[in-house]
Amino acid sequence: MARIFTSGLIAAALLLVFASLGARAGQPPAPQKIVSLNLCSDIYLLMLAAPGTVRSVSFLAQDPSLSPVADKAKTLHANAGEVEELIAMHPDLVLAHEFTSPLKLGLFDKLGIETVKVSDPQSFADIRANLRRIAKALGRVDEGEEAVRRFDAVLAGTHWRESTPRARVIVYRPRGFAAGDGGLTKELLEHVGLANLSGAKDDLGAYMPLEEVLLADPDYIIVSADALQQRSLVRALLDHAAMRHFDKTHEGARIAIPSDMWSCGTPFIAGVVERLAALPRAPLEREARQ
Repeated sequence: MARIFTSGLIAAALLLVFASLGARAGQPPAPQKIVSLNLCSDIYLLMLAAPGTVRSVSFLAQDPSLSPVADKAKTLHANAGEVEELIAMHPDLVLAHEFTSPLKLGLFDKLGIETVKVSDPQSFADIRANLRRIAKALGRVDEGEEAVRRFDAVLAGTHWRESTPRARVIVYRPRGFAAGDGGLTKELLEHVGLANLSGAKDDLGAYMPLEEVLLADPDYIIVSADALQQRSLVRALLDHAAMRHFDKTHEGARIAIPSDMWSCGTPFIAGVVERLAALPRAPLEREARQ
């Protein structure tokens, strides 16, 4: 009787093993020759890909001022998004952005090469969806879920509490544009308890002359750290005498965030969330600083 029972357990275990193998056999093999032709897809790819499976990324992925994965990208072939160049690599998966030319992606489709696109995220939920979409395409579902968990852990630890005062901010972008109160920027600022003073109702924002920025008297002006290091029109704007006066009267109010954290709205935006969530929220003594 014991032998029959033991034999039954062994048979059941073998059935489970064969069922598992059968399920795996029904899945397509994970891609081994992956190329990406957009910075946004580059970032997700280099976050999630298995070692040795990436053949090429866009040249922007190697620019540390834009790319949070520049260290990983620097040893890879960099492409300029030319179809002929990428086809010559015989890829089995091409990653792109939803705004990538449909004509370009159609050429890969005609050759039977799978293409997968990341979306332009308008929310934290869109970032999670991008992670899961790319992880599935790479055959790295578990790694994708782990990345989602890490992202959500940062969000859980930085959520604004209503007992904490809101600070008033302007996210000041190159050429005098202020980020609007919409899309991913809106969710990010609301998540950490910051009120956007730009007045624009979408994420694209609107032109906001420096005079208007200063008259709004924000608690913080959030700018790109890279803009302060490059010779450009935006640096000239931020170096204006009026802005320097603002810096003197509003000590610590100019917050410089590395551009690579913002790029494409990827999980690396969690670093922006942590930085903004840590800003002091004590009511500022406006009369004392005027």
